[in-house]
Amino acid sequence: MNRVPHYRYSLAVLAGILIGSIAMLAAANLWFLRRLQSESLHASAAQAVLELGSELARNLAGQPVVQTRYDEPRRWEDLTRLVRSLRQVEPSLQYVTVSEGDIILFHEDTSSRTPANLPDGTGTVHGVRIGRRLLATGKTVDPVLTFTVQIPGAGRPSRFVQIAMRKDAVAQREERAAEVLSLMFRLSVLTLAIAFGLAVVLIVWALRYEMDRQRRRRDEEHLAFAGILADGIIHDVRNPMSSLKLDLQMLEKEAGKAGSARPDRLAELAVRARKTIDRIDLVMKEFLYISKPETEVRERVAINDCLHDCLDLLGPRMEQSNVHTRLNLAEPGLEVMGRGVSLKRALINVLTNAKQASPSGGTVTISTRREDGQALIVIEDEGPGIPDPDRHRIFDMFVTGKPGGVGLGLYLAKAAVENCGGRITAENRIEGGARFVIKLPLAT
Repeated sequence: MNRVPHYRYSLAVLAGILIGSIAMLAAANLWFLRRLQSESLHASAAQAVLELGSELARNLAGQPVVQTRYDEPRRWEDLTRLVRSLRQVEPSLQYVTVSEGDIILFHEDTSSRTPANLPDGTGTVHGVRIGRRLLATGKTVDPVLTFTVQIPGAGRPSRFVQIAMRKDAVAQREERAAEVLSLMFRLSVLTLAIAFGLAVVLIVWALRYEMDRQRRRRDEEHLAFAGILADGIIHDVRNPMSSLKLDLQMLEKEAGKAGSARPDRLAELAVRARKTIDRIDLVMKEFLYISKPETEVRERVAINDCLHDCLDLLGPRMEQSNVHTRLNLAEPGLEVMGRGVSLKRALINVLTNAKQASPSGGTVTISTRREDGQALIVIEDEGPGIPDPDRHRIFDMFVTGKPGGVGLGLYLAKAAVENCGGRITAENRIEGGARFVIKLPLAT
């Protein structure tokens, strides 16, 4: 009873550690994903600015005033208005220049700063050459990105259209995307927090429910155990009581012969009746041990002596059923570690089952031997064998093939053998009948 709460608390601690570990793993994954997304946002923002600058440069290069050979002031004014309109839409636009050779045909500067060359490696995107320059006004110097488009001339020098955009346009776009990402991250953290909070509440509720369910189940198990114990007592006491009844009937019959009564027979029946009563007392003690299994202490048990005691108890019933026994016992000294009462109870139940399955005139063969550091007890009968539907559940509770049977004999036998640290199995013989094999650890 005292170990159950400890188990529950251990389960609660384990659940808490598991939830905490999952929360930490989820937080680490979110942080890692946010970092990767930030790097991706920077690359995406830079690519967007390059695409925008290249597109603006190509569109301006396609204007008629830039393409025509004979320039008209009115058309340059149209280009000026267009550039100023673009500046309102895209504040990062700094200037637009149209040149032919060394001659500047058009220049619209929205920054009022002096451009200076900045040596660097340039690249080309969709036919637009990209470079970097510095715009200086007094002590202020800002880097810009330049986008230059060459317009080949037919019979005249090529023209160049160059626009400049502030380099911090990348940071501005990245900042706007980062705000959206930060909002998504906060929502994700909030969602995870709510989910883990609900998980904690659910686990606490589940633990409380499990505690109540365990308490109810223990109460039900106590009632069921009391019923099984009562059935087991009836089952195990009924066998020796039948033998005791038979011995008393024979004793009464022998004593009724008056002068022809045989004293040795009377003494034999009296001793047998006393042993039967001792057996009933041991059975009752055995059920006391069952109710408190933690108090069990194993001892050395001589297998052959244990079998002889069981056969002495079942002898009258074997004779009454006209069932013979054949013994193939190992040499004396075959001992196991277990409890004699439990082992005798298991053997009596298996022998009783073999006697009930055997036909009149049949033989129950009992063999013992050493094998692989274990003691083997083999009990074989000449009955019909184990039905196929019951072969895998013959040791289950309340499984019986006999009319009026309780279905506890082999179940209690299995429990008793396992209580001694052993194992019991059942199979059908090729010659017919069933074979029960009990393996027990040898005493060292």
